[in-house]
Amino acid sequence: MDVETTRSQEDLKLIERHLAGDEYAIEELVMKYQRKIYALAYRMTGDIEDSRDMTQNTFLKAFKNIKDFRKESSFSTWLYRIAFNTCLNEMKKKGRETVELNESVIGSTKDVLSTMIKNEKGILVQRSLKKLPERQRMTIILRAYGELSLKETAGIMKCSEGAVKAHYHNGMKKLREILSRPAGTHSAGHGQELKGEGLCD
Repeated sequence: MDVETTRSQEDLKLIERHLAGDEYAIEELVMKYQRKIYALAYRMTGDIEDSRDMTQNTFLKAFKNIKDFRKESSFSTWLYRIAFNTCLNEMKKKGRETVELNESVIGSTKDVLSTMIKNEKGILVQRSLKKLPERQRMTIILRAYGELSLKETAGIMKCSEGAVKAHYHNGMKKLREILSRPAGTHSAGHGQELKGEGLCD
C-alpha cells in the first residue's frame, strides 16, 4: 500500500468519526492540513492576512459540505480544490494576480526547478514565472509546492493527467526560454488572467 493510499484511508476514518459525532476528528484533520493549505494560499496570494482568511474559509467550506464529499477523489485533493478555488475567487474579486513561487518553495523540490534556483537568482525565477500563461503557472505551483502528484494536481485543476503533464512541460520549457534571455529583457509581460474553474479548459 503506497503512502497516498494510506493517507487517504486515514482521512476517511477521520471523516467517519466526525460524522459519527467525534468532535476531535475535525481538529485532527485541521492539524494535518492547516499548514499545507496556508502555504498554498500564501504562495498564490503573497499576503499573510489574506492567506489566513482563505485558510479558515477553506476549512469552513469543507466541513460545512463534508457530507457532500463523495470519495471520488482523496480528501486531500478535494480540500486542495476548495482552497485553490477560494484563493482564485478572492483574487478575482480584488483584481489581483497569483503570486509567483519563491525560493523556499522552488528549492523544496528535487526536479529541474531546484537546479534552476541554484543557477539563477531567485528574483529572476519569480519574475519569469509571472510571465507564464495561467494554466502553466498554476500547474507548476501545484506540482512544485508540496510535491503534489499528477493525479492530485489533475483533480484540483479538473483536467486529465495528460493535460497536467502538457502544461507542466510547456511551462518549464517557456521558463527555460525566459531565463536564457539576455539580462535586462525579463521585466515586461504577464501571464493570462485568472479563469477560475477548469484551468485546463
